[in-house]
Amino acid sequence: MNQNNYDEIISQLKSELNSDCAIANRYGIILGSNIKEFSKGWVIPHKILSFLSNAEDIAGELGLNQINSFAIEAQDYNFLFTFNDRLILISKLNLDVNLAKFMPSLSVFLKKLSKNVIEGEIAEFSVFDFSKEIQKIHDSLEKEKMKEEKYAIIKDLVKKISK
Repeated sequence: MNQNNYDEIISQLKSELNSDCAIANRYGIILGSNIKEFSKGWVIPHKILSFLSNAEDIAGELGLNQINSFAIEAQDYNFLFTFNDRLILISKLNLDVNLAKFMPSLSVFLKKLSKNVIEGEIAEFSVFDFSKEIQKIHDSLEKEKMKEEKYAIIKDLVKKISK
């Protein structure tokens, strides 16, 4: 991805929307956050990601074209997940916030933000030489074995003296 300053985007969202937010990539890795439940660098829980990835199938079963977001009502907050094929925006909202008014704004924002995100392609893979790594492991095991043998006599003497 390009180098967006997600922390700056999150702080702007906090001031504009008056809610804590987090932005994650499509793999669920949190890129920026001020929500303690979804800290930067963490991964969105698998069950939530599973729901997001199956949103198209769920929409089909419900006879809808697509699902853009869903909300989870917790004890003290609502967590609103707004998503598209590139990003996931998580908002932590008070229970008294009208989600019907809030959700369209987030969808528009996420569309604009996604246009600025460019997926990095891996142009070519380099060949990894496993034989070198195996040889290094083998050499380190040999050194360890020599160290153990070197001190085995001393260990035996200590055991004998201590008895």
